[in-house]
Amino acid sequence: MTAHNHWQLIPAEDFNCPAPPTVTRFQRAWRRMLRILGLKDEETATQDEDTELPDYQEFERGPAVGALNAHFSDWVDGADNSVCFLLDPPFSGSAAIVRDWTWQQGWALLTPPDTTQIRAVAVDEWWQQQMSRGVPWLIDDLARYLLRFADGLRFIRVLLPRLLHGDFGKGLVVCDSWTFAFLRRTWPLSLPRVYCFAPAGQALLRQIGITGSDRQLSHLAGQARGNVGLALALWECRVNADKPLPELPLEADDGTAFILYSLLLHRGLSGEELQRVLPVMAPDQLNVQLLRLAQFGIVERHREHWRLCVYGYLTVRDFLGSRGYLLDDF
Repeated sequence: MTAHNHWQLIPAEDFNCPAPPTVTRFQRAWRRMLRILGLKDEETATQDEDTELPDYQEFERGPAVGALNAHFSDWVDGADNSVCFLLDPPFSGSAAIVRDWTWQQGWALLTPPDTTQIRAVAVDEWWQQQMSRGVPWLIDDLARYLLRFADGLRFIRVLLPRLLHGDFGKGLVVCDSWTFAFLRRTWPLSLPRVYCFAPAGQALLRQIGITGSDRQLSHLAGQARGNVGLALALWECRVNADKPLPELPLEADDGTAFILYSLLLHRGLSGEELQRVLPVMAPDQLNVQLLRLAQFGIVERHREHWRLCVYGYLTVRDFLGSRGYLLDDF
């Protein structure tokens, strides 16, 4: 850890994504040829033996928790029942950081509604099941409070105004950046007090344990869009020449895009939930798509939920952008 803490919380509208590196078609072909031949180019990454590279989900979160303490101290001490929002880009680890912080604060972690409550818009029933006991609370994944079909959006449309009115007391809501982009498009009002972590630059990447030249870390920060977890995963692939980033199958089509966008918007879904969100797709077609994407390393199954793999995220983001899908700002 460096002497200075480079984690910082900022208003979401101030987020400025680092410029991605420009890689020409020739450069991509050249690097692919070098990999095939087992050769290395001058940009090959090496990790210092004295600095073990952490897993993208297991970097030291203490300094980030400290940044939350510094930013929210006055708000925590205030007597009002206001609600703040913190955006969580995929694989950034922001939700885990906030869980650590609220646990230290003694706040209650709210459990999301089940599908029946979402469809019945049973907001009061959901709230009565919580164990907040009058203390401030945390919603650590707002994506679990909606499903993208007609009956699945009314719950969150009723919940958000009540949160903002202070009906449930003081709280912090963590919202996936793709879910936030969707809500910003479909909800008529702008959410107040929305924050995010500042994009990671060279100093923060070094603080979390990535070693390399200034040029390499600047390139990495841009490629990872300032996302700490994504940067760790990309650096792992660069250090390990035998671990290339996955690519989408050639058969990727509109159905593939529907599935990938749904998984991003909901931060993962079970097969049953995916079928409910995508009723136009036959079950066998959906299963074939998921299995093919898993074979290519784009998605993975965790217990009952399908979700994107960290290594395929940038490929998926580019794929959806090329098809005109609503992207997040991160």
